[in-house]
Amino acid sequence: MFKNNKKSMLMAIPVSFLIMTSAILNGYSVNNRNAYADVDNKTASLTSPIEGPDSANITNAGIIMKQLLSSNKPYDIATLAYIWGYPLVTSEVTKAFVTNPNVPAAPGRGPANQFNHLGQLTTAKEKDIVRPNADTLYSYSWIDLKGGPIVLKVPNIVNRYYTLQFLDAYSNSFHYIGTRTTGEKGGTFLITGPNWKGTLPANYSSMNMSKIQSPTNIVFLIGRILVNGPQDVTNVNQIQKNLTLTPVFHNTTRTTSEAKPIEPLASNIPKLGIQFFDILSKSLVNNPPPANQTYLIKKFETIGIGLGKTPSNDITNQTIIQALKTGISEGEKIIDEKTANIGTVVNGWSVNLQVGTYGEDYLLRAAVAKVGFGANIPQEAIYPLTFTDANGTLLNAANNTNYLMHFGKGQVPPVKGFWSLTMYDKDGFFVDNPINRYNIGDRTLGLKNNTDSSLDISISSKNPGQAKESNWLPAPDGPFTLLLRMYIPDDSVVKGQYQIPPVEKVVTNK
Repeated sequence: MFKNNKKSMLMAIPVSFLIMTSAILNGYSVNNRNAYADVDNKTASLTSPIEGPDSANITNAGIIMKQLLSSNKPYDIATLAYIWGYPLVTSEVTKAFVTNPNVPAAPGRGPANQFNHLGQLTTAKEKDIVRPNADTLYSYSWIDLKGGPIVLKVPNIVNRYYTLQFLDAYSNSFHYIGTRTTGEKGGTFLITGPNWKGTLPANYSSMNMSKIQSPTNIVFLIGRILVNGPQDVTNVNQIQKNLTLTPVFHNTTRTTSEAKPIEPLASNIPKLGIQFFDILSKSLVNNPPPANQTYLIKKFETIGIGLGKTPSNDITNQTIIQALKTGISEGEKIIDEKTANIGTVVNGWSVNLQVGTYGEDYLLRAAVAKVGFGANIPQEAIYPLTFTDANGTLLNAANNTNYLMHFGKGQVPPVKGFWSLTMYDKDGFFVDNPINRYNIGDRTLGLKNNTDSSLDISISSKNPGQAKESNWLPAPDGPFTLLLRMYIPDDSVVKGQYQIPPVEKVVTNK
């Protein structure tokens, strides 16, 4: 989830991925949210950044990355360091902001090493989070393991979907607790850093705990718990209260105390200038890269970037200083090229199946960190997005224009968790409507199948009448986008075999 620039930040993720979001997480950056800026008023060219990529689409970027990895030129090394380090710096900047006591209090912000909950569902009145989620309540924590392990307690969570997603400092999802992985039974978990080998105090050593070893000392923990409508919020709030994090040795309540920490917007990262590399170098001390990437640190050291270094103060060579500046600007261009060309488009839906863990695909990792920080792995959730109808025309419900999504018999999204189709206006916010419905899906009360067991969803700005209201997804009187959330998708979805039906414009006889 990402901040609306006109409002104070509620939760900086990206989410994205909010954000973002989703965030985190399930959201898209405000800086990139206007999908209509790059298209004409008739036919869309889907160039807007979206969650997740299809690396095969980015041949130029792939070639550039190979050149950067093999080059020993200072500006190439600086460019590579910017791309490689982008998620790490994003993690540090976000953690520094949301755990800072000088930042105005808001849901999702608060001390490290404890849960900070979002306790209410978003409505059309809120304009802080772009492409919010109407299905789950979130619980966040920035965990700092430098001071020792953290004990996580999870209650039994029965008859509802939930997930606790663990991301390392490089934005890789390295562990899950929840419906898909551990089932309904809760438990006690010992979260340790990459190198911790200490002895637990007696009151902990006797406990039956499952160990979760993080690859880095920074962990971003994102909890999502399914809500079955507004009347169910208090039930989920009680579950949130029973989620606890307890430091074994001492409580690090805050990780930063800067007077005015930088807001973790994608647009602010390059504005850090050479201090970007200061943050990167400092973070490497406590967040070691995988063994197969340590050779890159040696390469970065040739231009003054490395564990505990401060390039903005230490470097006096003007050639290197200029190389670092060039690396930031060129790195931004390369990341933006990737974000502008990600996703495989089928029936107008951009589907993304390669996010969450990135291996040595550093450019993909940076691109997702920029526009969908906190993205789930496909096995947990997939978020197809569309701006267009079946003919490639931008979605727009003005002038009584109506649309239809037709799912044939047995063709509704195959999931073990849940699915929902969410409506957003041109700015990515919920649409105010007389029945207070922001999405429609497998938990929508009264949803009716056709006589042949197929399913029609009516999409329009005006109520289609009593006979169709049960299947009506209200749209704005203007442009809109649709996001399909599929939690614990079937293998056919993960493998790209399932095809989402197109959004069809309804032709009426006048």
